[in-house]
Amino acid sequence: MKNKSCLIVCALLVLAGCAARSPKTTVYTLELDKFDDTVVEETLPVSVLVENCGAREAYKTKAVIASPAPFELTKRANAEWAESAGTLLNSTIQSYLAPRCFMVLPPDWKAKVKYDCSVLVYLEAMTQVKRGKLWFAVLRLSYEVLPKNGGDAVVSGRFDKAAPLPDGDLNNYVMAQSALAKEWLDGLLAKLKKAGE
Repeated sequence: MKNKSCLIVCALLVLAGCAARSPKTTVYTLELDKFDDTVVEETLPVSVLVENCGAREAYKTKAVIASPAPFELTKRANAEWAESAGTLLNSTIQSYLAPRCFMVLPPDWKAKVKYDCSVLVYLEAMTQVKRGKLWFAVLRLSYEVLPKNGGDAVVSGRFDKAAPLPDGDLNNYVMAQSALAKEWLDGLLAKLKKAGE
């Protein structure tokens, strides 16, 4: 009986040791401030409400999604976004537009403050993709900027790009994904400026 108790205690200690050594999860975020051209020269005289981003089901969690083969989506082990991909993109849009527009409002301020237009985004893919031996960062989304008082979209479009990566390293992927988000936001801002002329 004493031997059984000793074996059980040893087994529990081994299991506890294995659990204690589980790999640490690394948390990532989109980092637009890493780019050189973040200086804001002019502010648009417009107040913008950034609606909550819609997203495909895979992007409603914090998982960093990879596509190691066509028609296959998996979660990267031991890595996650700081927020769900849709929420992270929403925060990134607000952070980018805040110094570039007269006022930028989060979605829960919709009924509290007057605004000129709202930005609606649907995230289709924010994925690390491997095709053959090549890696890519993919960002695919559709968007509209709608006037508060209704009517046709002031600006609308679709962004669908894949940036080549040197390897499957997650740091390279996150930097490339940040660059894609900034490229889309630069384009959105240019369209807003043109619409306001």
